Amino acid sequence: MLTREQVQTEHTRFGDLHRRAVVIDAACPLINPRETKKYLPDVHRGGLTCTFATVASIEGAREALSILSAWYAKLREMRQEITLALTADDITAAKESGRVAIVFHFQGGNPLEYDPRLVEVFYRLGVRVLQITYNERNPLGDRCTERTDGGLSKLGLDVIAEMNRLGMLVDLAHAGYRTSMEAIEASRAPVIFSHCNARTLCDSPRNLPDEILRAVGARGGVVGVCAFPAFVSTGAPTVRDLVQHVDYLCRLIGPDHVGLGLDFSTETEEDYEYFKYDPKVYPKPPWTYPKDIAGFSDVPNITRRLVELGYSDEDVMNILGANFVRIFRKVCG
Repeated sequence: MLTREQVQTEHTRFGDLHRRAVVIDAACPLINPRETKKYLPDVHRGGLTCTFATVASIEGAREALSILSAWYAKLREMRQEITLALTADDITAAKESGRVAIVFHFQGGNPLEYDPRLVEVFYRLGVRVLQITYNERNPLGDRCTERTDGGLSKLGLDVIAEMNRLGMLVDLAHAGYRTSMEAIEASRAPVIFSHCNARTLCDSPRNLPDEILRAVGARGGVVGVCAFPAFVSTGAPTVRDLVQHVDYLCRLIGPDHVGLGLDFSTETEEDYEYFKYDPKVYPKPPWTYPKDIAGFSDVPNITRRLVELGYSDEDVMNILGANFVRIFRKVCG
């Protein structure tokens, strides 16, 4: 049992680490033009530096453009509190200024509408992360819950080549097994899985088998551990269960390839139908997130648990966000 002095030292270390860290949530649908003000206080309480904000998923190009225009209006309105991140330096500068960095993230390739040239258009409009698939097969490839496993299309290969040329992160969360493995092989740059866990610990199609985990780690990529309850455990999950996934990934592929993509969401039944969630994978809302990691303000509990498990300061800082900063710098500049 720890002495009172040891407990106090551990608490001081965890608090100091979290304050110094660049903390990144690589899957952040709650931060959007309509609700940023609502959730920003919790984002600050949780010590987050940067959020990958979901701009579009199943929407077409016109709708994606409309959401991007709303984002630019919000960035002007809240310029003292939030800032757009186009490079790794923008993320670290946000940490220094006390603002929250916003990274534009497409959770699906639908906005490209069969035209790989639109990758450059959206890149020039600020999008820096593009997820190949979402909750159904799209023109780029198969999702993880598709009846078949057809892999990447020719269009998908062309899109990845364009993303590599421009400096945009390839995100494979939601992708099927063949789609994932073919994209990892095709990409000249490291890829990410913005919000996925280990299938060995929780047997969901949305979680990753060890073979994919090893492949993304071997290519220098990063996996963001996800707090969505059905991907954490089959019971009533807690922050300890979530950090078990962090620990498993660190042991399997190394702590330089693990991050956070917490995916806090408050979908309604209408949202559930609109985004075409598979009931065999996603229980119907409302969703109850794990105990002690139920929202942005609870993120310091992850740091606390990592310290309790004996992780070094460097490893904790990397998991909290430095790994995503590193890959962002390598791919996006």
